[in-house]
Amino acid sequence: MYKNISLSFLVFLLGIFLLGSSFQKNKHQNPWTATQVIQPEELAQELSTDSTAKILILNIGPVDDIQNAVNIGAVEEKSNLKKLKKFLKTQPKDKEIVFYCGCCAMKTCPNIKPAYAVLDKMGFTNFRILNIEENLKVDWINKGYPMK
Repeated sequence: MYKNISLSFLVFLLGIFLLGSSFQKNKHQNPWTATQVIQPEELAQELSTDSTAKILILNIGPVDDIQNAVNIGAVEEKSNLKKLKKFLKTQPKDKEIVFYCGCCAMKTCPNIKPAYAVLDKMGFTNFRILNIEENLKVDWINKGYPMK
């Protein structure tokens, strides 16, 4: 009898563990796809061509502005998140948008996911995230890419 209870209890605990692992994995999973990420060298190349007039670049962090960027400020702050929403209301839903923060690595940045969520929820269809692997200084400035 105790063997059946022990085995059932172990199966129960294993189920809870696996369920918890699943929730943790989803919690840390990014909502964007690989096609929604642009590499710094790719954006720098686009900035060197005439196509930059059609790209809206949004700085949604507490860092310096790259060339042609509109400074929104760190959107982890409610006032800047509201500023982002207000600004986006003036833009067409199919506008080509690239946004970045650069305070830290994109994967741990407190500003990227809120900005992504706003663009997605507002129905924008053509936006990408600048892939900052370390920070703006290392991934953009030190490479000599254009700043304001």
